[in-house]
Amino acid sequence: MLYQFDKLSKKLDEWGFPSLKSSSGFRIIKGIDFEKAYKAGSISFEDDGIYLEYEGKKYRGYMFIKEPYISTYGSYPKFHLTRCHIIRKFIEEGKFKERYEWSNSNVNDLIDKTTRKEYKDQVLVYCGYCKREIFDSIETTEDFFDKLDKSDIEKNNIEVDIFGYVRGKEKISKDYREKRNYTCESCGIAPKAAIHRRYWHTHHIDGDKTNNKESNLQCLCILCHCYKDPRHEENFNKNRMKIELKSFIKIYRDELIKIQNPFLKKYDYESQS
Repeated sequence: MLYQFDKLSKKLDEWGFPSLKSSSGFRIIKGIDFEKAYKAGSISFEDDGIYLEYEGKKYRGYMFIKEPYISTYGSYPKFHLTRCHIIRKFIEEGKFKERYEWSNSNVNDLIDKTTRKEYKDQVLVYCGYCKREIFDSIETTEDFFDKLDKSDIEKNNIEVDIFGYVRGKEKISKDYREKRNYTCESCGIAPKAAIHRRYWHTHHIDGDKTNNKESNLQCLCILCHCYKDPRHEENFNKNRMKIELKSFIKIYRDELIKIQNPFLKKYDYESQS
């Protein structure tokens, strides 16, 4: 099943699914036949996950076996975020032995291959082979879902929870970056494509993430944000952020050299040491 996906009737027909009504907002996508979408060129394996692309937009997700032998093995299938050796073998052979689906949901429905019994809303565990390539503190599909950028579904109202954190902070962050046209206020670099906007962050100058006054915010590219201060350097040393930073520099190296970004040489030195 697929929710809130604009003008998707044609693609759904190609992939063997009925068209559904859509609206704006964050897309929870379930039920995409992985092999059909992959062969149609709509699936790509990237540094931080498996992406589904439609109309110039890319959605980060994972893949799993829809119809596993649950009663035979007494366990649910693992989900995959990389082209680990299990998935690589299927791709090299040109055909998957099992029916995989692509999803970005926290839970998925399974069908036992032998008994045809349905298992609704199951949380899946991360593949151990994939974990060796992308750990990112992810253990389950719920962990994965929690890390997705769901700012599009944040409410316009700004509220504070009982711990003092601002609700809707993702929307505040996105609105500020949009106001600055996703242009880094440190080095001046801007995205070449909308799908690259994830490399531009909203930085809180005083370190207080509940202080969302514009005077306390900065739109920074991931490279400038990483080297803002020692605390940020430590935070960006996490595996997921290192992968994002590497991906950004791979795409924007020429532009960073041209504008003489002051942190590129430091990044290159640390990467080689």
